[in-house]
Amino acid sequence: MLLGVAGMIGCGKSTLANALGKRFGLQLALESVDADNPWLDLFYDGEQGMRTFGLHLQLHFLATRFESMRKMRAMGGSWILDRTWYEDAEIFARGLFESGYMNSNDWELYQRLYAELLHAPAARPPRLMIYLHGPFETIHERILTRGRPKEKDTDPEYFASLHTRYGHWIDSFRRCPVLRLDVREYDLFADPAAIDEIATRVRLELEKELPQTELWPAQRRRKEPFTQAEAR
Repeated sequence: MLLGVAGMIGCGKSTLANALGKRFGLQLALESVDADNPWLDLFYDGEQGMRTFGLHLQLHFLATRFESMRKMRAMGGSWILDRTWYEDAEIFARGLFESGYMNSNDWELYQRLYAELLHAPAARPPRLMIYLHGPFETIHERILTRGRPKEKDTDPEYFASLHTRYGHWIDSFRRCPVLRLDVREYDLFADPAAIDEIATRVRLELEKELPQTELWPAQRRRKEPFTQAEAR
């Protein structure tokens, strides 16, 4: 079984994925955004960085995401995924094209690759999509206080556009059931016990499918979270 956690930069996907993974004994797959991603800082280096390295960054995410999915399916078990391949293509890459940061030839090539990958067995939809949302002002404040240095220096208009795209995307998303969580209604940093109510809501959506490990320490196949780049 696979759960997906989706939402804007700064909305707390990794924190929630970690907490739910520990609560339910799920294996964790994190996004490739640190030292194993050579394109991220280059992309966030102003408008020219977005224009020059947008395709590189999106291809990196697409490749590592699908490598991750293939490896997870091969290993078996139940997983929780920090961000999904749908967001990569249908929000970030499309947004770069529509904003003029990716030319039409690059966008056509990306779309062809994405369409082919969607036919792969590893691309079966998650059992549940947990979508984190909130007002732009709330999420942008979190980016400024908790985000990576390059994210903090990025033009707020980029994030405002991204926020709008996320709203349109989730309203038309039909590939699997969606559980929406308003990020203003909990704070796992200040109150880790807030995971109790969230876990209850998730279990109601997935009754009899989640591993029955809540009364015991999480039994994990791996001691450390799995990252997209480990599949390379």
